[in-house]
Amino acid sequence: MHLAPFQVEHWLNTHELTARYNLAETDAKPFTVRELLAVTGASPDFLLDTRLSYNPTLGSDALREVIAGFYPGATAANVLVTTGAMEADFLLANILVEPGDTVVVEYPAYQVLYSVAEARGAQVKRWELKAEESYRPNLERLQGLIDEKTKLVVLNTPHNPTGAVLDEPDLRTILRWAEEQGFWVLCDEVYHDLAAGPGAAAPYARTLSSRAVSVGSMSKAFGLSGLRLGWFVGPEEFVEKAWSWKDYTTISNSPVSDLLARLALTHKEAVIARNTAIARANWERLSAWFERWQDLIGYVAPAAGVLAFPWLKKPGLSGTAFCQGAFDREGVLLVPGEAFGCPGHFRIGFGGDPDAFAAGLEHLSAYCATLR
Repeated sequence: MHLAPFQVEHWLNTHELTARYNLAETDAKPFTVRELLAVTGASPDFLLDTRLSYNPTLGSDALREVIAGFYPGATAANVLVTTGAMEADFLLANILVEPGDTVVVEYPAYQVLYSVAEARGAQVKRWELKAEESYRPNLERLQGLIDEKTKLVVLNTPHNPTGAVLDEPDLRTILRWAEEQGFWVLCDEVYHDLAAGPGAAAPYARTLSSRAVSVGSMSKAFGLSGLRLGWFVGPEEFVEKAWSWKDYTTISNSPVSDLLARLALTHKEAVIARNTAIARANWERLSAWFERWQDLIGYVAPAAGVLAFPWLKKPGLSGTAFCQGAFDREGVLLVPGEAFGCPGHFRIGFGGDPDAFAAGLEHLSAYCATLR
């Protein structure tokens, strides 16, 4: 199996350690352990007796039960805990996709959502979200991509990098097609709980259909990327099959990560309230910044999450040149749209520390001033 180079991760790994202002973060502001304990009201004592041994490969029963509780109709047997959503997506592609299958992927996309299927020998078709359509998902275009060999449709809602969402009627329509035609729907929902308001994001796909598999993570909406903990919720047979693969990948997660994830999920409302407040304040600042630079940059406001995917209006200026220039002149880290197959765009994240975010925008302004 030959995997294509992971363009986004290569860009970040090349620039991240020396960037002074990281506007490429895709997560809510990371918690410290002290902050997490304060938000949840937990005592640090509960950590001190944690045995630093191997954790169960599937995740602890206690954590799997907590996760299942967010998906009515699921039990712990439907949950596999993974090393981030990345491993969940990787495992699912490997157990579901065979050579010759058709896989339809919402695009642009985080590369693991399509490159693993390509490496498995699938024909990958791209369901494109277009800036000129305000990144609204077009179901007629999706329907035209689904054929008799379709094994899997891969959705990401809220969407990375655009912040677009599938509303509930559209998601139900796709799931109805899956039930009628016999394909599976992998729904990466790592930004689900950072929706702009009640009802902005559809319910978890797994709660709407037995043909859906939902993928979640402690990284994006929860601000706990350092735990490196994700999951999928799906049929028990998928958990069993993925377990066999996981024995060859990561075997298990850290028991400390398992424990802290359970703590955060048990106090989900407080954790998400903190992160949503930060994201909303940063978005107000970023939307004003976009208006300030509207002669140079166009954008569509994201419906949810902490990402935007603007484009450059200056003829001949590529996303890569813009991002490299911002990094070289001002130490500002962004991700070029070329890493997503979208020339002339760039991705910016607005979930981080408000003071650092404001400083980064000011330095980005200093670079933009050189382009006028």
